[in-house]
Amino acid sequence: MLTIAQFGDRTGISPSALRFYERKGLLVPAKRLANSYRVYASKQVEEAQLINSLREAGVSVAAIREFLELDAAGRQKMLVQWRQEVAARLLSIQMADQYLRGLRPDRPQIHLHRWEEPSVLLWFPATAPLEPLPFAPALAERGKELERLGVTVLSGGYVRTLDLMDGRLVGEVGFRVKPRRGRFPDGVRAQETPPTFFATLECTTDDEKAAHRIFQFLHEFGFVPTGLHLERYLPGVSDRYPLMVAVTQS
Repeated sequence: MLTIAQFGDRTGISPSALRFYERKGLLVPAKRLANSYRVYASKQVEEAQLINSLREAGVSVAAIREFLELDAAGRQKMLVQWRQEVAARLLSIQMADQYLRGLRPDRPQIHLHRWEEPSVLLWFPATAPLEPLPFAPALAERGKELERLGVTVLSGGYVRTLDLMDGRLVGEVGFRVKPRRGRFPDGVRAQETPPTFFATLECTTDDEKAAHRIFQFLHEFGFVPTGLHLERYLPGVSDRYPLMVAVTQS
């Protein structure tokens, strides 16, 4: 048996931390002596080091308590979730560092925007005349349709222009919604989207070189486009729109 001082020396964990783990019900001493001194068993060393390591990794006390009560399969499931969360935090920090390194006070700025949760983009086919913000009427119509169907929209007003045919623009209008069971409206294309970082640039409707400029900025910042390229129409704004390009780090 080991006193708290000996156990702390053996595990590298301070006595104050061991008392904290005891108060939280994570690591209870093997027994208490008549003088109320705590004593630990040698077999508790590995468990104590695991608990302390999880705390150092940023895992909450409640999550550690749940983890310790699970079988091997349950623990593996939690480990996968923790790894995903750490990867997301790491990417966020790396993206922030890359963004700050690329900022310049003497030029138009691109900004970072993040979709933090997995979601679904619902795309409706649309055509429109050649005019500023041509797909606005289609967005309004489709938005009302989703509202009638009880679909909860996280954000909307997304546009993809695909082609020009017979003097009309051909594209899609989209809305971001939560993943759900069951069918979506007829004629809709559902695109699953993971948590995503976007570089955004606010553009005027008469800016014909907006796409060129944002990709030039992405190159200067060191961001790599990942394929999703959107225009977003904003309610009540008729002369400008954000251009959004999904990015990752180089």
